[in-house]
Amino acid sequence: MQTLGISTVSALAAVLALVSVGCGMGDFNYGKVGNLLQDHPMHLDAEYVLLTQGQVDCGVQEDLWDAPPPLKGIVGERSTARLTDKARNLKFSDDVTIGELRFPFAQIRGDFNLQVIDIQSDRNGPEPNTKLVDIKMGVKVDHTCFQSPLLLLGVRKGNFTEDYPPVLMFRLNNIWEFDKFVH
Repeated sequence: MQTLGISTVSALAAVLALVSVGCGMGDFNYGKVGNLLQDHPMHLDAEYVLLTQGQVDCGVQEDLWDAPPPLKGIVGERSTARLTDKARNLKFSDDVTIGELRFPFAQIRGDFNLQVIDIQSDRNGPEPNTKLVDIKMGVKVDHTCFQSPLLLLGVRKGNFTEDYPPVLMFRLNNIWEFDKFVH
């Protein structure tokens, strides 16, 4: 067995030191952010998700909610599909709303697995050692009507909107950790 000489060990130590400087604990890395959000279920409290018309129709067929009354084409008209206990067991927490936004939406509440779709940007947060990150992401709901993750709505000027991604705050506590949704 060959042993490493002192100079070889010193050279390896120097290389490892240089590599660790480039991978410091404070580096903000999109891959790490995605892993933080996707590695385990995350608690969502009164967040909104978009539904497709196909998902609304499937939910009616699967008795997740009542059929919504038809819209009459009046601008600003709104319709709701009342949730059933089956939908509440899937952690939907408010009726499906149709007509208020371009797509139907519903409120969810509970622990969900998330899927990061696109990390769009980051910037320094309002407090030291924080970052605000605009992230387009989906919420996984375990039901045949929801084969694709439901797109999470962002907030703009105090209102939920489909035009902006959610903004999440991350805090550096030796490593970057998810802190909260920013509304």
